[in-house]
Amino acid sequence: MGLFDKKNCDICGEKIGLLGNRKLDDGNLCKNCASKLSPWFEERRHSTVEDIKRQLEYREKNKNAVRSFSITREFSADRYHVFIDDNKGLFAVAFNMSEQDNPDIVPLSAITSCRLDIDEQRVEEEYKDQDGESRSYVPPRYNYSYDYKIKLGVNTPWFDDMDFKLNTFSVKDHERAKMMNYEQLANQIITALTGAPAPASVYSNGMMNQGYPQQSNMMNQGYPQQGNMMNQGYQQQGGMMNQNTPQQASGDTWVCACGATNTGAFCEYCGSPKP
Repeated sequence: MGLFDKKNCDICGEKIGLLGNRKLDDGNLCKNCASKLSPWFEERRHSTVEDIKRQLEYREKNKNAVRSFSITREFSADRYHVFIDDNKGLFAVAFNMSEQDNPDIVPLSAITSCRLDIDEQRVEEEYKDQDGESRSYVPPRYNYSYDYKIKLGVNTPWFDDMDFKLNTFSVKDHERAKMMNYEQLANQIITALTGAPAPASVYSNGMMNQGYPQQSNMMNQGYPQQGNMMNQGYQQQGGMMNQNTPQQASGDTWVCACGATNTGAFCEYCGSPKP
């Protein structure tokens, strides 16, 4: 057979298009059959044809569980929803609770772990010098953003984790209300799924938390911190606020727009003239 010869799906027998093949350990799977697998399933390439057939049988039976699922509690993130049936001790994590979506119905007793993981991204803030070149501030300034994810471990035959994000767009460090809302939602989900109150600090990095992410093990009341200075959108030099404009310091020194303290007629760091 040639390299580009069409193959047949080992599950349904239909011919597989040029870009539609999903490789199995011992066969081939078409896109249509692959779409019926659990969205939490990650071991397709290492699965045999028989493994896939057994899972598809389970997925068909799961539709009955969806039809009989009675939502007693629901927690809504930006895209994902956590549905709980307290009467049967079941839950699901999905966009919608419908037979068409066929979300996996999992016993609450199958949960092995549940915690909030916060991913921090840091981007350095720069300014343009007199020649239009990008320069770093002294000391460096950073803009922070955060993503909130529930790390949910489960014990099922087909998957062992159901990790999902609470937010769609990264939360900026000044969006304090959003930070509090996502943390509160995470606490509610953890408590609902595990039956135990969420720990005082649900951050995976073990840092103390008073409602917002923190830096360098220092107490943070809403903003990341650098060194021993509070960062509220600006860096401080010599006890004065720096708002991207030159500052006058004590004596014969002066502070450049780049943040460097100087004594001469030109900035020793970026070369800008003294204002």
